[in-house]
Amino acid sequence: MKKTIVLAIFTLQGNGAERFALTLAKGLIDAGHEAHIVYFKNIIDLPIPEGVKLHFFDYQKYRAIPKFMRASFAAKAFDRFVIKNIGIPDLVLSNLFPVDFILSKSQLPNVHLVIHNTTSLEYGERLEGMKKQLDKVYLAKPCVAVSKGVEKDFIKVFGSKSRITTIYNPIDVEQVVSTANEYIPDIEKPYIVNVGKFKQQKRHDILIKAYAKANVQEKLVLVGTGELLETSKKLVKDLGIEGKVIFTGFKKNPYPYIKHAKFMVLSSDFEGLGLVILEALALGIPVISTDCPSGPNEILQANNLVAVGNIFELSLKINQALKEVDNYSTNLNPSFTQTYAVAEYIRLID
Repeated sequence: MKKTIVLAIFTLQGNGAERFALTLAKGLIDAGHEAHIVYFKNIIDLPIPEGVKLHFFDYQKYRAIPKFMRASFAAKAFDRFVIKNIGIPDLVLSNLFPVDFILSKSQLPNVHLVIHNTTSLEYGERLEGMKKQLDKVYLAKPCVAVSKGVEKDFIKVFGSKSRITTIYNPIDVEQVVSTANEYIPDIEKPYIVNVGKFKQQKRHDILIKAYAKANVQEKLVLVGTGELLETSKKLVKDLGIEGKVIFTGFKKNPYPYIKHAKFMVLSSDFEGLGLVILEALALGIPVISTDCPSGPNEILQANNLVAVGNIFELSLKINQALKEVDNYSTNLNPSFTQTYAVAEYIRLID
């Protein structure tokens, strides 16, 4: 039976949660369902799959309301907006805190909050001061974790009252493979690639230092943008490796860069799952990563992982992977495919 699913998200910028919403929406449509994305801030950086219906809910006007009242007012407005423009949905999936804050008060049926990151590490030292507020949000609705590690951490933070299950973030293998053929990057091969936002969590500083220490001939290609981009460029200059590190900026379609790389490397302190790992595996590209919570060790073998923050170990692994790249290949588990995720989300309705 055809179901109506609403995915609510703050923006459609080029980050993991936003790509998840679009991938799942496309998978739902391919499976014969109706998928609507409601976004709160009018920023769209990503290509929208055919058939996905977009709705702009102007959240900005509610920011003038004091925070202790805002969620209730905005939630009522959101509910009215959805009913007017979409109808009564069978399932509502909220993504990321600004939206979770509002939808925790929603009276629409079957609202679930998707937990995209490791809560304790995402909030860090702020967690203790925000705990009461977060309890009101994340214990108000059932939740879906994007990895087993995220689920385990969530229960540790929120305790026995947690209502959470795990459905792995999916990738659209066919779409990844086809768009990877759209162009060939103008970069001399072989090279190593990293795709990710330049923010503290991703630890580009660790990667850059490890790459410099590895002293390899292959170039390092860094795809993305973010608040720490200039800091990373300065570090590259300070280490004297400007001629070997390429900053491409944000790419709507980063897959060609992944497809033509020798391998991908991640250096994060923490992840929710690590969509780029899955995308690389779909393209047959090996990945080495820090063994960070959560996700990488649910996807990759132990041989592909190094300790978080260990520059020396990561530099050794880069050298090893360049010499014996076939030893780091990993098959994509069906649990990470679009078809599997769609079936699991539909089960939340049934």
